[in-house]
Amino acid sequence: MLAKYLDLAEEANASEDVSVVIDVSNYDYVLVQPIGDAALFQTTIDGGAVQGVSDGGASTATNFVDACGLRNETLNSTTLNSTVADGKIIKFNVVGRYLKITSGGLPFTKLLVMLTKIS
Repeated sequence: MLAKYLDLAEEANASEDVSVVIDVSNYDYVLVQPIGDAALFQTTIDGGAVQGVSDGGASTATNFVDACGLRNETLNSTTLNSTVADGKIIKFNVVGRYLKITSGGLPFTKLLVMLTKIS
């Protein structure tokens, strides 16, 4: 198993809508833990490519839809949801090429992301 650990708070907080888009296409699942505010998640396979000009990418991705992840509620309960509360962890099996993480309105203190590839 290979894992990549990121803190994307600075990048998200620098954007107008306190969000960040990451390419998750080379990974099997993603864990996210927002610190400082709740987070909303969306996904797309549309990189915003222009045929014959560019392949698109995270900065040009478009046509996002809600992404449902597995949110641990209690020791005995898990739910599928497209949001997670401050400090909680949510897991996404990769179903799109890009994952957009948006704050509930406040800046993130930390935005911890673990990208995992099962070899």
